[in-house]
Amino acid sequence: MNADRRARFPYLVVAMPSPGFEPRVLELSDGTKVHVRPIVPEDEPLLIDAVAAMSERSVYFRFFSPLKRLPDALAHRLAVVDYNDRFALVATTHKSSERIVGVARYDRVVGTDIAETAVAVVDEFQRRGLGSALLTILGKVARDHGIKTFTLIVLPENQQMLGLLRKMGWIHHAKLTGGVYEISFDLPESA
Repeated sequence: MNADRRARFPYLVVAMPSPGFEPRVLELSDGTKVHVRPIVPEDEPLLIDAVAAMSERSVYFRFFSPLKRLPDALAHRLAVVDYNDRFALVATTHKSSERIVGVARYDRVVGTDIAETAVAVVDEFQRRGLGSALLTILGKVARDHGIKTFTLIVLPENQQMLGLLRKMGWIHHAKLTGGVYEISFDLPESA
């Protein structure tokens, strides 16, 4: 961890990546390559930077709030997972230094085989297949951890996410409740 990160986040520790998941390189539809790996606690400042690089619209679609900056406490909660009931993947680039450009995560509903999921991609990397690739990989990880169903909440105006889920064939149940779609889908056996 570099000195600047240590100074800003002295409580961070370096965690070992999740057993059973091999980091990999993905080639996006435009030929850009990104690295996909499990999130680690030291990614906390990178998450803050990733949200800062997103448009207000993308931030609102992900957090349902017009955050100007990802709060440190939320960044910490998002970066620290147990790699079983709470799991997250990050897609990164390494041009000058490592930068998170996409995140997909799930949080298991306690005592069930159902998990809430979310995905966010920095605007400049949207519409290149990163969101669907991250969800596909996350689905495989979830199945390996005994999760059979993903649920998520999507704003009706987030047509890009709704379109992505339709294209993947992953909208099985969608219910408009309180101004948001509550969507659930069973993960494919081959996931």
